[in-house]
Parts: sequence; C-alpha cells; structure tokens
Amino acid sequence: MDFNEKDKRYKQVKAINGGGTRHLTINKDKTVMEIKKLAEDLFFPNGFSKKKKRLSDYSTKIESSQVHVNSWSTVDNLYEESKVKTLRLYLCTKRVNVELSSEEEEAKMHLTSTPTVDLTGHEPHASTEVQDMDDLEIIIGVVATEDVQLDDTVPWNEQPPQRLVEPQSVPWPDQPLQSPSEHQPAPSNEQPPQGFGGLVAEPWNDQTLGERAPVTLIIRRGHCLTDLIKAFTNPDILNADVFIKIRLPNGKLEEGEGSGVTRDCFTEFWTDLYERCTMGGDVKVPFIRHDYQCEEWQDIARILVVGWKIARYFPVKLATPFLEEVLYSTTFSSLKDTFLQYVSEQEREVLQKALEDFDSVDSDSLFDALEPHECQQVPTKDNLIPLLSQMGHTSLIQAPMYVIECWRPIVVHLASVLPPDALHHVIEQKTPTGKAVKDLLQFPDVMTAPEKAVARYLMRYVGEVDLRTLQLFLRFCTGSNLMEKPIKIEFIETSDFERRPQSHTCGCLLKLPVGYNNYPDLRSDFNTIHTSSVWVMDII
Repeated sequence: MDFNEKDKRYKQVKAINGGGTRHLTINKDKTVMEIKKLAEDLFFPNGFSKKKKRLSDYSTKIESSQVHVNSWSTVDNLYEESKVKTLRLYLCTKRVNVELSSEEEEAKMHLTSTPTVDLTGHEPHASTEVQDMDDLEIIIGVVATEDVQLDDTVPWNEQPPQRLVEPQSVPWPDQPLQSPSEHQPAPSNEQPPQGFGGLVAEPWNDQTLGERAPVTLIIRRGHCLTDLIKAFTNPDILNADVFIKIRLPNGKLEEGEGSGVTRDCFTEFWTDLYERCTMGGDVKVPFIRHDYQCEEWQDIARILVVGWKIARYFPVKLATPFLEEVLYSTTFSSLKDTFLQYVSEQEREVLQKALEDFDSVDSDSLFDALEPHECQQVPTKDNLIPLLSQMGHTSLIQAPMYVIECWRPIVVHLASVLPPDALHHVIEQKTPTGKAVKDLLQFPDVMTAPEKAVARYLMRYVGEVDLRTLQLFLRFCTGSNLMEKPIKIEFIETSDFERRPQSHTCGCLLKLPVGYNNYPDLRSDFNTIHTSSVWVMDII
C-alpha cells in the first residue's frame, strides 16, 4: 500500500508494479517489527525495488484492515485478537522529503527544509550557509507531499531513509516528533505504566511507528558514549525512527551505513559504559558518579530502549537481578550466584571453594575476599550462603538503586515485551560461546579442497579463542559483540599482499581468502584485525 497524495489515502500496489500478495508461514512469536523487516526484504530484495528506487525516500509501516497493529504485537496476539483464519498485513510506504548533495559539497552544504538539533549550544544562524560543527548533529526527516510508487523502497537494514545533509540548526521541537502534514494521533486509551520514586513513565507511542519522523544521529568515532547521551536527552526520541552515521576523526563521514553501523555504534557505547560507569567482574552494575545526574542516567535508559527496538541490542553484561529490579520491581534470579559473577575471579575462586568445603579455605584468604565488599559479619560454614545473598543484594540492588529509580519510568515499557522468562532467554541467547558462534557460521554447500581447509581453520579459531576475542570476532562480522544473525561465509581469491579477512556487517557476510596454507596464518590475520578493535565502515 502506497500513500497517494492526490487522494490522501493509501492505495494498493499491484504485482506488475512490484507489489501483490505473498503467502508466508512464520513463527507465531514473531513481532510486527520483524514482519516489517521480512516484508521489506521480500518486496525489495538487495536494497532496491523493481524500479530501482530506494527506501531512503520513504517511511514504512505495517497495517491491517482486520485488527489494530502495533510494532510489538506478535502473530499469535494478532490472530487471537482478530479471530481470522488467515491474517492479512500490508506494508505501507510514504514519501519522505530528501535533498541530496554531492560528496564534493559535503563539507559545506546548503540548507534544506529538514530541521536539525544542534547540541553544541550555539544559537541558530540566519545565514543559509552551514556552520562548521565539531560536535554532534541530529537530523530529523520531513514527510513530503508528492506521489510515489511502493517500489521506491529499500530494506531497513541497508541504509537510513534519507541521505545525510548538514543544515542550519534549529531548536529541538517541544512537541512529539511528527510529520508536519499529519495530524497528531489520537491518544491511546491504555495508560502508560507509572514510574517510581516520584518519576512518571515517559510516553512511548509505538503505535505510530510507521509515521514517526526519522532521526539521523551523527556520532563521532571514539566519542560514542558522550555523543549518544547528548543525542538522547529529548524523550521524544523514543517515538522516532533512529538512524546512525559515524564521523571519523578527520571530520569526514564514514561511507558505510545501515544496520551494521547501528549495531557497531551501540556495541561501542555499551563497551565504553561498562568501562567507565559500572563495577563488577563478569557481570556489571552502574555505580554513582558525580558527573552523571538523573538526566544522564535517563538518557542511558532511552539508549537501552531504542537500541533494543531498532537493533535488538541488549546489554547482557548487566547483572540479571539489577535488570529484574528495573523492569519488574522485584528479583527472581539468585543473588548469591550473580554475586559470585560480580566479584573478581580471584575472590570467586576463594568463595566457591568455601562453599564446597568451608574448612579447607584459609580464614585470612576468605576475609580478604569479603573485605572489599564491606562484610559486617564473621563468615561461618552455616551463614556463608545467606551472607553472600545479602552482600549480593547490597552490591547489585541497593548500591545502584538511584540508577534503578532513574531507569524505571523509561525501561518499564520493555517489561511487557520482555517478561522474566523472555529476559533470561534473551541474555542466554545473545551471550556468545564458541559452540554457539560455530553454529552461526554458514559455509557454501559446495567447497573446493582449499576452501574446506580454510573452513576448518576458521572453526578451530572460533573454538579456541577466549570470550573477549570471540566478541571482537562477532563485532567484525556483524557489527555487534552479541549473538545476532547467521554469518555467511564467502571465499575470495586474493594476492598474498592483499590477503586479509573482509566483512559486510549489514549483511553479516565474512569474506575469507583461500590463500591460507596453515592455521597460524589465519589466526594471526584475525588477531591483528581484532587488536585494532576499531574498523572504518567504508562499504556503501
């Protein structure tokens, strides 16, 4: 269904023009958001429609004449609500105003009608000449008024719905983001959950997903933590379609764009956040810092929500009891077991040994393991387990309670999408292991003898590396350090000088040279790539 500006309504696109009906059988737990991605890939394979037009000019949404649709509804929910035998969904498209500029004029572009948020603190300029901005820009798309065809669309994971321009800055709008030619949607009868600690839950108008204004964030490579926090200060960003571009240290924009760049940005953000704003060993919890007040912690909560919505990125290293307290106001997981993951590896060995055989542990070593966590009792064989649970509650819940109170009004919206069982499943499913990553690798059905040898080397490498290197491998292939989509393997011919693995993160494609004569050479090349830990996305 494509929006006809003349008739002011959506009209069906016939099969001859690239539309038509597709009959699918899919898992009943799939969400409307996932169906939307699938529909875009079906109607517009390889990023282009039948008439070779791009989604960069359009916004998309899923609608149905049989039942009310929102992006987090599952197929099972829709069937239960509609009571129909066959569910019919429409991919709806609408033109977005886009003004392109040449690469030669990228450093000094002319203004368009697209509003921009300037986070540098400068006042808007009356001049139509773009000012030099060293900080973060946000670009908000505007819906145009001209008629288009449905086949002008491209899958969500290939590129954002507009080419970047750097127009004159204007203040961030006080009202929720919406197309200027559209009326404000009627308020829902369903009241959002109330917040905690005197804070009210922020609005999340997910029902208008397809009509939300696109927002493009320009994030500086190496400054992802601070730039994203700045970009998410406005609550209305929860109701916007967010796309991300990366600015290199030399001031130029990376040529690469799409879902892989988005996943890489969220990966860099949470990696930096773990290092600078959390405490703990294998699992983390935020700690209070004087330069992070309520506003900054709420910005981070919005990043968590939007990261899950647009990229299915979830901070799995955050302690599960902490996440449960944020989402459900209670804990279900074992505080003792999580506390053992929270302490350092050396402390964990002592505590686990004490749990197995208390008398075999040197008392001084046990006191040293508990002392950093302000243990107020003398541990004994009988009280060690409840003591660890109490200390776990102190470290995982009480210490970060201020952060929990700041996050709740925002991430509470995820509670219905991620009930406790689903939360545990997501954390388990997205945490990488050697075996799980091996299962993600998809090799060609037919391989030559040299290709089979390289395939064995890669499988061996994935099985031998530690968790940190495994996460770097996943990030190199998919943009995310979590378990995401299957990784397709393609073998290429290169010279010895040019021999190196290559990847396309949007399509989760890994290109492997067939010129590896032994396993150490492949291992060395991958380790060299991972040592840099930062890669320029230069594939359009």
